[in-house]
Amino acid sequence: MKILLADFHKFVHYSGGIEHVLSDMADALCAKDCEVYAAFSDPEEGNPFFPMNRNIPVYNLYHLPWGPAVSPSAVLKLLREAVRPFSEEKARAVSEKRLSRSLCGPVRALLEKTAPDVIISFREPTGKILLSDVHTSIPVISMFHNDPEEILAHAPDTEKAALLKSAAIQVLLPSFIPRARAYLDYDRFTAIPNAVRQSPVMTDPGQEREIHRITCVGRLTGSTKRQHILIGAFSGLVRDFPGWQTDLWGAGDDRAYAAALKALTARDGLGEKVHLRGVTSDVAEVWKETDIFAFPSHHEGFPLALTEAMSAGIPAVGFRSCPAVNELIRHGENGLLCEDGEEAFREALRTLMEDPEKRRAMGKQARKDMEAYKPVRIWEQWISLRKQVVSENRARGEQK
Repeated sequence: MKILLADFHKFVHYSGGIEHVLSDMADALCAKDCEVYAAFSDPEEGNPFFPMNRNIPVYNLYHLPWGPAVSPSAVLKLLREAVRPFSEEKARAVSEKRLSRSLCGPVRALLEKTAPDVIISFREPTGKILLSDVHTSIPVISMFHNDPEEILAHAPDTEKAALLKSAAIQVLLPSFIPRARAYLDYDRFTAIPNAVRQSPVMTDPGQEREIHRITCVGRLTGSTKRQHILIGAFSGLVRDFPGWQTDLWGAGDDRAYAAALKALTARDGLGEKVHLRGVTSDVAEVWKETDIFAFPSHHEGFPLALTEAMSAGIPAVGFRSCPAVNELIRHGENGLLCEDGEEAFREALRTLMEDPEKRRAMGKQARKDMEAYKPVRIWEQWISLRKQVVSENRARGEQK
């Protein structure tokens, strides 16, 4: 069976969650004897940040040797940025139009070349191009990588209409299905969580160390990951806990926010205590030195950084108001949840910083809890969904 994994978005050197999931899925389906193709659209040439099996053809729509050239409209780009301050929905609609105009030709060429039995779409604009612009008859499974409310609240009507044509829509948690149905009158949702790589290391967060570390892994973004809350919370703890430091790992694509974090660190005199480490491909080494995983996100879908830290036996602190985080962290058992805000976050960190046995016990439970998301279990769910979708599509074809 031939499967196309489609993410018509920048991909070269991107180290985000969607890119991580796509690469893992490609390898897993290839190992199940599927014929897998991956496609993205990036003006830059190069390789994905997360490596894939060399036998998987990876196509960049901007650089197809046998397809039409991609020529995004500069005018529409300017229009998008002009309307963004006034309406996120209108900005997304303009972006969608720009994407559609430039990619429809290459996408048609790609589908003719690969002739997949099923397509898995990793973003809503990708699904819109496939289902409403190209009008493919190939069944498309649409993936939601975030809280559906964050995805759909400002989605253009054209994207929502396209989603309704999906053969199935995957959400990350059962609790997300009613949140999605608040925006889409659709009855083929299915909940499949992300696969969590079981950590090869087992950290002991209760051990004595010369330096104890609070770690946060995630893109540096003020609206979502909100690392500034962690810095502010930690600033009020350094005097009581001189042997602790905080490490922030993640891409700093938002340069203004990264600069603001550095300025905040300098203002509070934390230059020797808070470190912006950048990106790493060896996160296992990070977990070995971590005592607490801090995750001050506003919203999430199924955060891989959090779950992989928990799989390594590290207790986590997050906000009770954050979707997904408030289900993965079980308060008082594998970590701590608190009310949104710097002060509450500080006190939750304090609770774990002053009690090594609590860190150790919660870390052990966190590792045990993440076994529910072992890759072998998750990929079997995807194999089952793929077979169901293809079978139903063939049955409809025979009826015609």
